[in-house]
Amino acid sequence: MKFNLFNKKPKVTISNINVKWQGSMHQLDGMDIKERVFEFTMPFKNKTHADLLTEAAGFKAEKAKPMVIKGIDIAAPFKLLSVEPAMPATVNPDEKIDIKMKIEAPDYAFTGAMNVSLLSDTVEVIHVEIQAVILNYKGKNIEVETSSRILPVQKGQIFPEKVQMYKAMSFGDRLTSVAVEPPFKLVSTDPKLPFAIDDPNSYIATFYIQAPETSFAGKLIMNLS
Repeated sequence: MKFNLFNKKPKVTISNINVKWQGSMHQLDGMDIKERVFEFTMPFKNKTHADLLTEAAGFKAEKAKPMVIKGIDIAAPFKLLSVEPAMPATVNPDEKIDIKMKIEAPDYAFTGAMNVSLLSDTVEVIHVEIQAVILNYKGKNIEVETSSRILPVQKGQIFPEKVQMYKAMSFGDRLTSVAVEPPFKLVSTDPKLPFAIDDPNSYIATFYIQAPETSFAGKLIMNLS
């Protein structure tokens, strides 16, 4: 039996909260725990950009699917007591839910991270290494600076690519079509096509790209016209 001098509560400080979901880790702010049993609410959204996947826009992509959270694990020294909504929980495309957890803190002083795992069916994650983003406009290839990166994504997942249009185009130019070279597919753009470069200072457009079905290393090439 542990004896707590003067009946003081041990200090528990969560420095940060690591949330693991489908092979990716997300970090949330920590908190100071005042009671042994505390509540933690975590927002979860099935973010799919489904509003952009329209036949009217002239693009085709895989339809967004519901996500199923099969359960929740919290690593020691914390203990999950209850969770709402009950698991498994289905989250429809672009739906947001609040996951409310009642958690028991350790009965001794602790400072460190709390690790939360959201359980799901096995999802195949591929690695997409974009060595450069190339804009082809009027017969010229322009490489976007600092565009090299590695993305751990699901097969066919949609990811945004923000581009400063002044890298390839000039004020007053009009973009009417974009063709992304395989194995990538263009899903949609923001702003919608066609659009004119009408800001003399800066013009950043977002291209929503569908990842391939297998791992890839190479250039992301977009043909502009």
